[in-house]
Amino acid sequence: MSSSQSVPHYVVIGIDFGTTFSGVSWTWSQATSPDQIERIHNWDVDMSSARNQQADKVPSKICYDDQGNVLKWGYMVSPQDPNQAAWFKLLLSDEAREQGGDRVSATISLLGKLRKSPVDVVADYLRCLWNHAVKNIELALVKIAVDNMTFRVVLTLPANWDHNAQELTRQAAVQAGITLPRSRGATVFKTVSEPEAAALAAWRESGMRWRPDLKLNDSFVVCDAGGGTVDLISYTVTSLEPLKLEMCVEPTGDLCGAVYLDEGFDRTIRTLVGASIYDKLDKEVRAKVFENDWEFQAKRKYNGPGNMPNEFSIDIPGYKPKKTKLFGKRPSSTIILNSGFMDAIYQPVIGKVVDLVRTQVLEVQDKTSKLPKAVLLVGGFGENNFVLNRLISTFPRVPIQRPINAWGAISRGAVIKGFSTSATTETVTNFISKLSYGVKHDAHFDPKKHLPREKFRCPLTKMDMARDQFTWYLKRGESVSKMSPVQYPWLHKLRSSRQLENVHGEIWVSGLKTPPTRKSPGLFLHSSIQGRRSVTNIFLSLNFS
Repeated sequence: MSSSQSVPHYVVIGIDFGTTFSGVSWTWSQATSPDQIERIHNWDVDMSSARNQQADKVPSKICYDDQGNVLKWGYMVSPQDPNQAAWFKLLLSDEAREQGGDRVSATISLLGKLRKSPVDVVADYLRCLWNHAVKNIELALVKIAVDNMTFRVVLTLPANWDHNAQELTRQAAVQAGITLPRSRGATVFKTVSEPEAAALAAWRESGMRWRPDLKLNDSFVVCDAGGGTVDLISYTVTSLEPLKLEMCVEPTGDLCGAVYLDEGFDRTIRTLVGASIYDKLDKEVRAKVFENDWEFQAKRKYNGPGNMPNEFSIDIPGYKPKKTKLFGKRPSSTIILNSGFMDAIYQPVIGKVVDLVRTQVLEVQDKTSKLPKAVLLVGGFGENNFVLNRLISTFPRVPIQRPINAWGAISRGAVIKGFSTSATTETVTNFISKLSYGVKHDAHFDPKKHLPREKFRCPLTKMDMARDQFTWYLKRGESVSKMSPVQYPWLHKLRSSRQLENVHGEIWVSGLKTPPTRKSPGLFLHSSIQGRRSVTNIFLSLNFS
């Protein structure tokens, strides 16, 4: 067998599973250039959404029948469809679910009715997305060729998700069939944070790597402004060739994406036409108004106060208002949104984005004693010119750069991540820990540090001890190398080696910035360790991924 036959070619697939929209990019091992990354499109559409067939992303929506079978997904889901689910990604995270509020309540009710878990609905959606992607890859490379290739799949995750939310997402990917082996070998599956994927793509595509003023130990901020969330992460350059980056400060994020502009638009139109009239409008009419006059016109073209265009016509079929000075002479079904209305929609949302960027820039400056060399703006909301212009005016000393096609940057970055096969080939060499990790133990009693109720006499040493104390071996905000996992010794005193099998240790976590030294609210059990008879000292290695 020749060497070319013994090592199968492979396809690298990056999946950006988003709160409101999702996208897929891919390449293969014989691509003519490392930058030759293709996007998945050819989405199934109906007449009302035909313009979206070649879009870079597809809505994260899915529709079921009353038995819980998938009827349609993506652009095929219409506003009037019953049993439709959206914002279900947030249900994988307890924190995100709470922040989602009313946006996820309808989906929660639907899942209860259909007896589906959040993992089930995410798996159903990912299965639809995955099957569509594979079908398009087979069309591009020929099915018989793809059947003889292995897959490397990278799925993106929010930077601030905890272990449980990450694990539930992996379970959904497995349930969707994404990790199934191929005829030529196992499917390699891994995850990457959304901002890290964005950084990998933005570095290639924004011109950062060609800047002559960029030197070792310089830093930059990535602002991933998506539909639902805005996430920020910062990196310090530790090597230019090959590129090596270190996370600089703790990532941050919030629910202040482009969908909150949509809600502001909806509230504004509702106020202008009147709640009673607005509520009587057909859902299909409202959906067409939203898509035709808002999504593809006003929302994308408004550049901020003082910039053109500053007025947008919103046509609402069937709406016939009374003549008033407010509306003046105009077609009876048309509302004019001037810059005052547009500014009222944009300012609350963009203000939050600016605050997030400001906090990250200041933290980088505090950590490195200098400003970051750039803020790289990616994501669908990142393509909005008002966002870009506001950041440019707010941070005159920090260049704001936006790669071409910022909306699809995350899935392209996931593809780049897919070429890393070990820690030594990773571009990003560390993590900033989002939690503190430690152990609960007994400590020598110190009346200056410990409470009287914690005191007890150890039967083995006959010494006064304090029970349920905590030592933190890795604290929130500290750097963790991908090459060298955190290790620490653990000592448990025994009367004889026979007691080893009864030794039980626990790893605890805390999300507090300053973790407590004794058992208190804000501490959670992460994992347990069972002793073995064959050892007298136990060393624990925590690998963070």
